[in-house]
Amino acid sequence: MIIEKPKCPLPEPVRCTSMRGFTLVEILIVLALIGIVAGLAMSNLGGIFGSGKVQAAQTWVNSTGEAYINSYFALVGDYPKSLSDLRTPPNGLPPFVKRASDLQDPWGKDYLYQCPGSRNPSSFDLSTTAPDGKVIGNWDTVN
Repeated sequence: MIIEKPKCPLPEPVRCTSMRGFTLVEILIVLALIGIVAGLAMSNLGGIFGSGKVQAAQTWVNSTGEAYINSYFALVGDYPKSLSDLRTPPNGLPPFVKRASDLQDPWGKDYLYQCPGSRNPSSFDLSTTAPDGKVIGNWDTVN
C-alpha cells in the first residue's frame, strides 16, 4: 500500500502553511541570545587566566630565573650584576637567555634582581609585582 502526501490545495504562487521552519527574525533572536551568553562567559575568563599569570611568575622567580642565575654563577664564578648579564655573559660564553622578553614577567614588566639580596643576603633576590600589588619573590616558598 502506497501512501501519498496530500497536495496543497492553494494555487502555485501561494505557499502552504503546513511547511515548517524558522523565520529570519527567530534565527536573529537566537544568535543575539548566544552572543549575550558568550559575552558573559568571556568576562569571567579574565579571572581564570589572571591567576595563571601569577602562577607563571611564581614559577619563574622560584625555578626558571633561579636556574639561569645559578648556571651563570657556576660558569662565571660570580653572580650577574643585572639580569641583562644573562643575555651577554663574559668570556665568550653563550647567552643564558636569548630574548629580552624572556626576562619579563607575564604582564610585560622586567623582573627585579638584587645581589646580594635583602631577603636572601647570602645570594640574590628575584621578584616581580602582580597587577593587584602582590609581590612575588624567590623568598616565597608557599605557592
